[in-house]
Amino acid sequence: MSAVQSLRTAVGALSRSPILLLGGVAYALVVLPQRALRLASVPLAPGVLQLLTFFVTPFVVAGVVGMAREALDGDASVGAFTATGTGRYVDLLLATLVEFGIQLTFGVAFLVLALVAIVASGGGGPVAILGAALAVGLALAYLVVLFLVQFYPVVVVVDDAGPVDAVTGSVEFIRRNVVSTLGYSVVTVVLGGLAALPVSGFAVYRLLTSGPGTGPTPGDAPGSIVGGTNPGGPGAGGTPAVGDLLAGGGGLGLSTPEVIALSLVSAATTALLFAFRHTYATAFYQRHERSVEEQVLDDNW
Repeated sequence: MSAVQSLRTAVGALSRSPILLLGGVAYALVVLPQRALRLASVPLAPGVLQLLTFFVTPFVVAGVVGMAREALDGDASVGAFTATGTGRYVDLLLATLVEFGIQLTFGVAFLVLALVAIVASGGGGPVAILGAALAVGLALAYLVVLFLVQFYPVVVVVDDAGPVDAVTGSVEFIRRNVVSTLGYSVVTVVLGGLAALPVSGFAVYRLLTSGPGTGPTPGDAPGSIVGGTNPGGPGAGGTPAVGDLLAGGGGLGLSTPEVIALSLVSAATTALLFAFRHTYATAFYQRHERSVEEQVLDDNW
C-alpha cells in the first residue's frame, strides 16, 4: 500500500514542481549522443561516451534527488539541483563505484562458471545440470543484491551518507521493508516498460517486417535500439528498452531520419522516467524513514 501512496505523492510533487523535469532533461541530453551513435551503429564511440557519462551521471542523479526532496516538502528549485549535485557528487560517485564493483564481481563469477562449464562439458548430463543450477543460483543472487542496494543514491543525498554507509543503509532499509519495496519495484519496472514502448515497439515492428536474413538497405546504417536499463552507468536509472537485447546489431537498417526520430523519442521518455523514478524513490524512502522516526518518538513518549 505504501508503494501506491508514495506513487501518488511523487505524482503530486511533479505536478507542483514541473521544474523537476529539468533534471530529467539534463540526464537525457547527457545520454543522447551515445544512444544516437548506437542507433546509427557507429563503432567504439558509444562506449567511450558511456565511460564519460558514468562520471557525469552522479552529479545529475544527486541534483534530481535534491530537487525531489525539496518538491516533496514544498517547491523545488534549480539551486537545489546544482548545490546538491556539487555537494554530494563525490560520495555518490564512490557509491556508484561500489555498486559497479559488485556487478564486476558477479560478472567475473559468471565468466569463471562459463569456463568451468566448457571444460567440464564432457562430463555428460549431471555436470550440465549442475552447471545450469549454479548459473540460475548466481543470477538470482545477482538480482537480489541489486534489489537490496537500489536506494543508495537516495541515502547518499537524504541522509548525507558516505559511499559504504549508503550501500549498507539501502540494504538495511529494504530489509525492514521487503514487502513494500517489492511493490515499489514492480511499479517502477511496469512504468519503465510502458515508457520504453514507443522505441521497443518500433524495434519489434522492424524485426517482424524485415524477415529472416534481411539486412539493411543501401544507404541505411544498420543499428540497434538501445535504451538501456542503465545507460549512464550503475545507479543511473535509465529507460529500459529492447536495445539491451539487440545491442550490437540486429539488421534493423535504420535510416538517418529514423535514427534522429528514435533518438528524440528516447530522450523524451528518458527525461520523464528519470525525473519520476528518482522522485518516486525519494518519496518512498522518506515515507518509511519518517514512519520509523515517528514510531521512535511515540515509544520515547
